[in-house]
Amino acid sequence: MRRAKAGLDELAERLEKRFGINEPIFIKDIMKTWSEYSQSSVYKLVGALCDEGTLKKKVPGVYYFPKEAVLWEGSLSLDTMKIVERKYLRYRGKVFGYYSGQTLMNMVGLSNQVPNTEEIVTMNESTRRRTVTINGFKYILRRSKIDINEKNAPVMQLLEIFNRYDGAVTKYQRENLISLTGGGIDANVLAECAKCFPKRALENLKRSGMYEVLAQ
Repeated sequence: MRRAKAGLDELAERLEKRFGINEPIFIKDIMKTWSEYSQSSVYKLVGALCDEGTLKKKVPGVYYFPKEAVLWEGSLSLDTMKIVERKYLRYRGKVFGYYSGQTLMNMVGLSNQVPNTEEIVTMNESTRRRTVTINGFKYILRRSKIDINEKNAPVMQLLEIFNRYDGAVTKYQRENLISLTGGGIDANVLAECAKCFPKRALENLKRSGMYEVLAQ
């Protein structure tokens, strides 16, 4: 029994070292980390770690090492947004998705409507459009038209905005758009991304005055 407990501790240490505290850990990642075990054995070991409180389950297939709370007894719950970010947006510096639709318009101040359902374009989706629920929150997922990376994600967002919006921008909105793109965009990347949108997206962007501000 003591040897079994020691083995369990070693497996938990491997997981914690790779993924950290209060970060989402997907069951497929656990299986890769414990590749010497069969799938059924991995589930049993994860169950044992959950039973003793070392691991916690947030939603089916997603676990985390709990972080102790500072202001009260107990531990902090894993933020659902961390699961969404890890699965659909970015992980360890690699970008593979971005917020879109009404969510995006609200982010930059071009809409006062707070959407009930967040919208995301991601490479980690195989269907054109699908609604998923994660821990009670709904998300609309759309398959990306191109390979998304750190450089073109904000450009795709910018074109999506002006595919929807054809008016002038206020100073506040202009600052938000500059922040969204990190201060500027590559003109070559813009030209490539523009192929994914109707002509009006680029035309509206230029008409707004933001093209001269952002294009480098």
